[in-house]
Amino acid sequence: CCIGMFLFIFYTAPVYKTKASVLINVSDQNRYPVPSAETTGMGQGIGLFSMTSNFDNEVQILLSKTLIHKVVCDLNLYTDIREERMWGYDVTLYKNTPIQVYMTPQEADRLGEGIELRLTYLKDGRFYVKSEYTYVDKYGEEREVEEEKAFDSLPAIYTTAVGAISFTRNDSVEILTEDGNVRLVAFISAPLDVANDYFDDMEIKPASKTTTIAQLTVKNRVKERGVDFVNYLINYYNKDANDEKNEVAQKSAEFIEERLVIINQELSQTESQLVDFKQSSGLTNLTNDTQLALEENSRYEQQRIANATQIRLVNFLKSYIENPDNFFEII
Repeated sequence: CCIGMFLFIFYTAPVYKTKASVLINVSDQNRYPVPSAETTGMGQGIGLFSMTSNFDNEVQILLSKTLIHKVVCDLNLYTDIREERMWGYDVTLYKNTPIQVYMTPQEADRLGEGIELRLTYLKDGRFYVKSEYTYVDKYGEEREVEEEKAFDSLPAIYTTAVGAISFTRNDSVEILTEDGNVRLVAFISAPLDVANDYFDDMEIKPASKTTTIAQLTVKNRVKERGVDFVNYLINYYNKDANDEKNEVAQKSAEFIEERLVIINQELSQTESQLVDFKQSSGLTNLTNDTQLALEENSRYEQQRIANATQIRLVNFLKSYIENPDNFFEII
């Protein structure tokens, strides 16, 4: 029994939990009370809370697969590179891989079960790739492919039936093997499938019954990768929220500017109609009209100044929104 437990621990990669606190913006806490029900694992469903509220909506946005898919693509999390070991579990290489492997997310999203790549990089610079994958051809038939490719040096481009894969040497990582050769195995999966896996490994619940802070937990075999995923997810959530606020502010500014143009047109039209009415009715009196014109001119001048002030305000908001330095600022 002890031997079996030892072997299980020896050959099983550890799983780390990354936790973070996220402040959920709720416009009116009295109108949107914080739910008291705790969430369960994401793989058991997405019914996070029993109460519908703005808090629930923001949490669902934070956990949306679209957002997760964006993080997976940006961090290239759909590519998993490992160092095979004769004893124990394979070690996942995240930022410390000597060979970088890349396939565009658009091509990777068309993958079925993914691609397995066995990589050999020799001390003299030669590079070998052995690939195994399945794909559906133009006739709708599924085909299995096993092929090998040799390159004289890196960087190199490997063209497959499902897309192109690039290999580059990561000079920041030193090769420490005794013979100076590197042997790795890489798995490239569809980003959407990887996003689903991350969704299943996420858990979220409110910190307490009286707060709008959510506790986010993510499980991952690489501690640094889990931290990067959480940070990027929260950054994207905040960025989308700020983009929405800036869009509302910009549309409000455009609406105000349009209304000011309409008001100016209506004032000019009204003044013209008044003059035409007086002339056609014989009501023109130079003295009274002069006094009235001065008064009207004074009022129009005040209105013009007010309109100019509004236009300057709109222009200020517009320049503020378009300034890249204010990209993540709240309007």
